[in-house]
Amino acid sequence: MIYAKIENPEQEKCLIDEPKTSKDKNWYRRLEITTNSTKGVTVEQLSKTFDVSQATIRRYIHAFNQGGLDALKPIKSTGHPSKIGNWTKEDWDRIMEQNQYEKLNTKSRQWTFQRLVVYIKEYHQIEVTIPCVYNAFRKTGRRTGRSKLRVGSPDPDYVVKRESVEEFRNLPPRDN
Repeated sequence: MIYAKIENPEQEKCLIDEPKTSKDKNWYRRLEITTNSTKGVTVEQLSKTFDVSQATIRRYIHAFNQGGLDALKPIKSTGHPSKIGNWTKEDWDRIMEQNQYEKLNTKSRQWTFQRLVVYIKEYHQIEVTIPCVYNAFRKTGRRTGRSKLRVGSPDPDYVVKRESVEEFRNLPPRDN
């Protein structure tokens, strides 16, 4: 049988105090598993209680026995670095202001995340996904909400109509 061993009273105090301040559920679970192991609860019982494999519990106990709480802490993976995550707001502004649409095969001047993905692939030879572009936008503080449709009048007489409305507004009030 394998059990977690407390080396000194200071380590015991840390093992008791740490779960009280823990905000991460996985870290809390590791601490509870280790605490129960120091009290003589077997690996099989801990596995059933916490719904964690016996190999994982043994790994937690070995880590605690070899390096204490520091070795028990989970190591967060940083993940794959973003290909465009280091682009600044100015970089995005330059892209958004360009009129290079030849390779995009579109007449639209409206940028969408899908169109930005195609643009980045065609002009920068970088393959990215829509969430990657979205996250890069958010990281630089750019708004990513729905675009607002701005409609100019397709009516050629719009200016004339507008002027007549303005004239009507400027008429003196009628006396009844």
